[in-house]
Amino acid sequence: MAQISVIVPVYNGAKYINKCIEMVINQTFKNFELIIIDDGSTDNTKEIINEYAKKDTRIKLISKKNEGTWAARNIGINESIGKYIIFFDCDDWYEDDLLKEMYQSIENNDVDLVISGQTNVTVDKNGETIRRAKVLPKEHFFETKDEILDNYILLRKEEIGDTLWNKIYKSEIIKKYNLKFENYKRGEDTIFNANYYELIDNCIILGKAFYSYRIEKENPVWLKYSENYLNIVSEESNAIIGKLEKWGKYNANAKEYQSTHFIYRIIEYFYGVVYKGNQISFKNKYEKVLNIITNEDVKKNLINSNVNGKFNKLIIKLMKSKNVVLILFLIKIKLIHNDIKDYRI
Repeated sequence: MAQISVIVPVYNGAKYINKCIEMVINQTFKNFELIIIDDGSTDNTKEIINEYAKKDTRIKLISKKNEGTWAARNIGINESIGKYIIFFDCDDWYEDDLLKEMYQSIENNDVDLVISGQTNVTVDKNGETIRRAKVLPKEHFFETKDEILDNYILLRKEEIGDTLWNKIYKSEIIKKYNLKFENYKRGEDTIFNANYYELIDNCIILGKAFYSYRIEKENPVWLKYSENYLNIVSEESNAIIGKLEKWGKYNANAKEYQSTHFIYRIIEYFYGVVYKGNQISFKNKYEKVLNIITNEDVKKNLINSNVNGKFNKLIIKLMKSKNVVLILFLIKIKLIHNDIKDYRI
């Protein structure tokens, strides 16, 4: 039986799927199955995967109609037979010893979860690297459930708590409790991890990075935002606050972090409104921003938030004073200078 099930959802990934599969089959750890869920691709992704599957029995292709990565990963979980589960995205990069290091860590330490760091790689429109930023957390050994939940906010502050690809999970725990990805428009990974944390008894953090996460500068996350964005952000935030309250961990530190996280999402939304490809009138942009900053949830989170950076602090000040015109102007200037960073915290 495979020791690790590697689950990869893919949609129209012909540009990346060859390299993805090659990086997995070239891992120094060989006792794995690679489950690729084709989420209704309309390009030749499926044909490429089939060619590899003919040559390597460890590769399993599952085709389904397009529903989203959350549903694709759930099918991967259902079909997996490995003792452990790792989730990859098809357009990222994996060190050759990723599976070996993660497997040895979870086996040798007899824990329910291993979390490592990662490298954030920003690329231009041609896929060339613009910058690399390593996320290397401090090493920890959390020996009890309470210790894990006590440090939940710390894990998120260190940028390792919410993501999937820097973790190795116990399949037994996921399946025993029927843990699934839920259809959140944003934050499905965050919710899945929070659900897993409350089910486990111990966890170790490695101060190493084996996974490189692709950030496309020309395709920032805020381009995907919809008209009901505030509801989407609030849904994710309320779910996490509910978890923290259930755990008895919604203290001042958690409240500040969650409010700050919420406000960063709102600032991202402003970029989507002002973006030149968003063909709406100035009046419409004005109304969108005004509706956001006068929302009661937004105002409440503004009070509790503590953002980093002079620019963000200035935007917060302008939000509180409802200076929509200056917010739109400054965001436009920022976009013109193309100086947008990744706002995850």
